[in-house]
Amino acid sequence: MTEDTSELQLTARELKLALKYGYPFPEQEEQLRNSQVINGMHVAHIDPYWISTWIADLVRSAKKIRSQGLLEELDALCDVLETAEQQNPRVRGLVLE
Repeated sequence: MTEDTSELQLTARELKLALKYGYPFPEQEEQLRNSQVINGMHVAHIDPYWISTWIADLVRSAKKIRSQGLLEELDALCDVLETAEQQNPRVRGLVLE
């Protein structure tokens, strides 16, 4: 992981939801699809900008969904993404020397 990326850990289901409802651009989609699997979790190092974009796209997608179960899964995925996004020092506003 570099200073400019956040570590994102997703279950197989979360990965599937992120790809379907987060609408990643092709390069980021490839990053997610090729992520290393460690202890059953897909681990990728992603720029927080893209994570923010996916959160917005998930919220936009959720507006058209009527399944309460799927909405709850997307909400939980947003929590995971927000946590990963906030772990990056650049996002938190800290300056590393």
